[in-house]
Formats: sequence, C-alpha cells, structure tokens
Amino acid sequence: MMRRFAILALAAAAALSGCALPADRPRMTWGVTATREEGAKLVLGVAATDEVRLMMTCQPRSGAVTVTIVGRSGDGAVAEIHSGKIWNRYTGAGHADDEFPGAMDIDFHLDAADPVLTHIADTGEIMVILTGRRLILPNAFAPAHDFLAICRR
Repeated sequence: MMRRFAILALAAAAALSGCALPADRPRMTWGVTATREEGAKLVLGVAATDEVRLMMTCQPRSGAVTVTIVGRSGDGAVAEIHSGKIWNRYTGAGHADDEFPGAMDIDFHLDAADPVLTHIADTGEIMVILTGRRLILPNAFAPAHDFLAICRR
C-alpha cells in the first residue's frame, strides 16, 4: 500500500511540474501599426521581440496587401489561408529569414478585397496550411478589421 502511494505521489509531482513549463513561453498577440514611412502593418508576434509568425503590410488605400508567413527552411512557397469555410491557395516567394536561422519568410501578394482577407476582417478566424502543417492562429478580428480598413481603396 505504501509503495502504491509513493508511486502515485511521484506521478502527481511529475505531472504538476510539467504543467508549469508552458507558462514560461511568451504569448503571441496581434498588433496593428501605421506610419507614414512604413505604411500599415498587422503582426502576430511576441510583444517587444523580433519573434513573428505572420505579418501583413500595405500602403494606405493601395488596395494591395503583402502577407509574410514565417515558415521553416524547406517549406514550399505555397500556402492555404483559411478563414472559416472560405479559403484559397496562394503562391508566393520564399527567402531566408534574416533574424532566425532555419526559418524562411514566404511572401504573398493579395488584393485587399480578397475574399479570405475580407472574411478574416469580418470574423477574425485565420488558419494557415504550409507543407502539411496547420498553423491555427489566435483570433484577429479587431486588428484585422482595422488593418484592412487602412489598406482598402
């Protein structure tokens, strides 16, 4: 009986110590900025760091959006971007990420009126599929709505 209690106590301690680990990882959040020099940006990343998962940029009222997804070296330059049931497959151009070795930035050029972007602005739902990996991103409703309002003609 004592042996069973000791095993259960060790298992519980291991489980509880494992639960504390994810709290140390900073959370990625969406942010929108707009400056005259750089235009508008919608960024999913860790605040006050260079850690970025996805970025959209545009010049105000241009009607054009560049989507940059940070992938892995070897990812193809094709991505599916989903917002709820609306999705499309996009072809882009990949290049090595300057900040993180082994990462690849993949750029896609979209119209600001693209149905997927419009649905993201309306619902905040966004998921990206790269080389068989699904990146389910946090809801982006308010930031995406504000960003696209700046970008649209």
